Amino acid sequence: MKKVLWVKFGWSQYYRGGSVDGNFGWLNDIRDKKNEGRGHEAFNFDPGPGGTYYCYVPPQRKEYAPSNDDPHGWTVICLAKNPERTGVHIIGWYNDATLHGEWLDPPAGMTKKRRDVAHQAYDWSYCISSKTAYFVPPEHRVRPFSDSSIRQGKYSFLAGPGVPVNDTKRRVLKLLEDRLKAMATFAIKNPNEERAPDPDLDAADPLKSFGTPEHRKKVEKAAERAVIAHYKMRGYSYKRVTHLPCGHDFVFTKGRSELHVEVKGTASSSPQFFLTRNEHEKGLQSNPAWRLVLVTSALSDAPTINAYNAERLKQAFDLEPYVYVGSFIPEPEN
Repeated sequence: MKKVLWVKFGWSQYYRGGSVDGNFGWLNDIRDKKNEGRGHEAFNFDPGPGGTYYCYVPPQRKEYAPSNDDPHGWTVICLAKNPERTGVHIIGWYNDATLHGEWLDPPAGMTKKRRDVAHQAYDWSYCISSKTAYFVPPEHRVRPFSDSSIRQGKYSFLAGPGVPVNDTKRRVLKLLEDRLKAMATFAIKNPNEERAPDPDLDAADPLKSFGTPEHRKKVEKAAERAVIAHYKMRGYSYKRVTHLPCGHDFVFTKGRSELHVEVKGTASSSPQFFLTRNEHEKGLQSNPAWRLVLVTSALSDAPTINAYNAERLKQAFDLEPYVYVGSFIPEPEN
């Protein structure tokens, strides 16, 4: 039998001991005591001894932690509200999880960092554990999931032993399962310091969260094929210029119309991309014919294609520098 529930807790970037944000009483109490908002859920995706993940879920009204007479083998879908934007987001999930039905103390063998932060968070505790976790990096949490049934709740059972079934649960379960399938391409299985490093610690490879180099190349080629087919159907001919430092990949022409197209692709349904300095300066900033064409779900049978000129791109996306390069300036000779 399928066993699924969703849980909701405070928002954090990586859930490996950093600050937690959210409109919850226990977080407000922590902030009042100047403990920097480190809630119990701060370690929800940080593996403990033996590679086990320990998840904190806040109490729901006067009810206790989520429990079931059959506590093993649950899929737990983790939700959190982005404090800077509207909507609730899927930030990860656990497979084959155990519902303990009570809040337990941290296991033995915690690192000093965990013990220190746990102390600040009022004796950090957990109520769900699993050996298998999937983590959605913050840069991929761009498509909110909202439903009236989850606004005030902290957890809800969707399917499993003794779980009453109704139309609302069926609808929410279908929506969440569809989202998980779409996120599977970029969700990080069993995240740890190596598999899910903070961006500040991984500036050498900002594309790491987009998969392996082999996967990225596969997505890139699929996106290019989709864009070429898209413009050919509209009567354009094309020339590849990826070998030139011109800030775009293709020149598409139809009569007097000429478009300089930079192709970006992602296997997920979430629109996100990286722009190089060359693409930014020679394309976005200075070329009226420049277009960024973004292909989402690039490896699917029905990729989505959206084209942006410079003005529309700046309206639709927050563009921020990710890495700065420091070049030594030699002192002038006397």
